[in-house]
Amino acid sequence: MSTGEGKTKESEIRTTVFKRDINRNYNLKSKASRVFFNDVLTRFPALGFSTRAFNDEITAKIGVKECLENELLNPYPVL
Repeated sequence: MSTGEGKTKESEIRTTVFKRDINRNYNLKSKASRVFFNDVLTRFPALGFSTRAFNDEITAKIGVKECLENELLNPYPVL
């Protein structure tokens, strides 16, 4: 969306596109988060990805939440 002045604003829609922060390391607590993050490391080492790329949506949501809390992923907000 645009305000008409050429400036974008963030939407209320939930972000589904992320990119791994290569410079951050953290040992995740839950098993589902570790499985998700290992899948991210193997399939998308330095590229952006969507949560739709994962077969198990529940594991992906849990993994994204913990990775965002520990700043392992950078979200690309909907504008």
